Order: sequence, then C-alpha cells, then structure tokens
Amino acid sequence: MNIKKILVGLCLLVSMPVWAGGVGYINYEKVVQNYQFAKNALREIETKGNEVQQYLMLKEKEFNQIESAVQKKKFEETVRAELQTKEKAFNDFRNKKEEEVYTRIHAVSEKIRLEKGLDAIIDARSVFSGGVDITDVLIQRLNNPQVQR
Repeated sequence: MNIKKILVGLCLLVSMPVWAGGVGYINYEKVVQNYQFAKNALREIETKGNEVQQYLMLKEKEFNQIESAVQKKKFEETVRAELQTKEKAFNDFRNKKEEEVYTRIHAVSEKIRLEKGLDAIIDARSVFSGGVDITDVLIQRLNNPQVQR
C-alpha cells in the first residue's frame, strides 16, 4: 500500500510543469526601454515638458523687455498663475501616461505569470538569488500584440 502511494506521488511530481510555483521577476527598466509603447509615451512626456520650458524662456524674454517695476510685478503674477496651470496639466499628463504604461506591462506580466504557473512576479532589483527571469518574454509579448492574447 505504501509503495502504491509513493508511485502515485512520484507520478504527480513528474507530471507537474517545470514552471509550477516559484517567483518570476522582470527588469522593469529594461522593459520600459525596449517596449515601443513606453518609448512613445516617454517621448510625449518629454515633448510636453519641453513645451513648459519653452514657455518659461519666452516669458523670461518678455519680462526682460518690461521697464516698469509695477508692470514687472503684474507680469510675474500672471506668469506664475499660468505656469502653475501648465505644470499641473503636465504632471497630470505624465501621471496618466506612466499609469498607462504600467497597466499594460502589469496585464501582460499577469498573463505570463498564470501561463507559467508562477506564484508572483517581482522587480529584478528585489531578487538576490533564484527565481525565473521573464523580462525578455514580457518585452516580446508587449511589442507583439498578436502574442498577448
């Protein structure tokens, strides 16, 4: 009877997938650097940031042309209010784009986790030893929408 239980147990062990359980990890920076959607989002964020910088440079030139101290003070107040509005819009835009990138990466990594039977996926910086690196698989899937399904 004991031999039968041992044989059944061994059969179950051998039939388990190689990836069953365990922890997967990704190098998030590498994923972002190689994921086309993320690269596009970063370019868009950079463009919006440059627009704010250009606005500041333009206003600085205008400020330097004003001669009256009273007009300078009024100009500063106006620019300060406009700048706060522009900075808030920029920060909101940046946060939205970063969230979109993260959400897409998370969704695909979750599909890979389930396919591989992993218990969790963590950032590679947290791994001291062991685990399964799924970074390259994740990048490939993210850049190939047909494979994501």
